[in-house]
Amino acid sequence: MSFSDYHLAERLMDLRIHEEWRQAELRRIQREARRAHQGRLAHQSCWSLCQLGSLIVSLWVRLRHAGLPQLRSAGEQMLLE
Repeated sequence: MSFSDYHLAERLMDLRIHEEWRQAELRRIQREARRAHQGRLAHQSCWSLCQLGSLIVSLWVRLRHAGLPQLRSAGEQMLLE
């Protein structure tokens, strides 16, 4: 193998290594972006469920204040009988 062949092979190896590092970094960034997106979705889902829960509670309070009879649990029903 001549010196120029060796130098060419070394340069080619350096380019391949550089490309693999670049691809690995790109995959890492994509993984982080997916995690951040999933975290944001989880936060939005939690917020939405909290809002829904608050709405249900406020509607229940309004119904009770509107004069609808209070629902009794099965235990209270048995005590009254």
